[in-house]
Amino acid sequence: MKIFFSLIIVAFSFVHKSNKGSDLKSIASAPSEYQSETHTIGESFGGGIIFYIDNSGKHGLIAAPSDQKKSKWYNGNFVLTSASGTAVGTGQENTMAIITAQGPGSYAASEAHKLELNGHNDWFLPSKDELNLMFKLKTKIGGFVNPFYWSSTENSPLYAWAQNFKDGHQDYGNKNSAPAFRAIRAF
Repeated sequence: MKIFFSLIIVAFSFVHKSNKGSDLKSIASAPSEYQSETHTIGESFGGGIIFYIDNSGKHGLIAAPSDQKKSKWYNGNFVLTSASGTAVGTGQENTMAIITAQGPGSYAASEAHKLELNGHNDWFLPSKDELNLMFKLKTKIGGFVNPFYWSSTENSPLYAWAQNFKDGHQDYGNKNSAPAFRAIRAF
């Protein structure tokens, strides 16, 4: 009974989304083989490299093993997309907000969402804080060859947050510029 109650609490914490926490996918939507394993930062798993693990040790975030193509953040029009989440766990929600606001096209969030890589098709653009974690662990993740990377976090109708992977500085860039992006996925 105690284990069942703990699972309910864990499931609720994954379902409840907030911009202040490190909430990921619902435990119910994670494949069963991922629910029983514990993992480590830098481990090759789930189509990429693990760079974040929650307190359970069973769920976290995976970075694609290499950069995706350089892409603009916007789809030709400067619009406010409501992709305002900055915290770990908000990248996927931001990505969907961007796609909903901008529609089909070839831009960073859409390209991440359409990505099929290493048997997985649930990739998304990292939030500002998720991207910063990737910078801090860039030697464990590997393969970062570009100086600037997009996040899914919007700053205004004209700007979105990006990060310099040479020095770690985060700043907003014009959505019309085309730095690289590195897709991530949750497990």
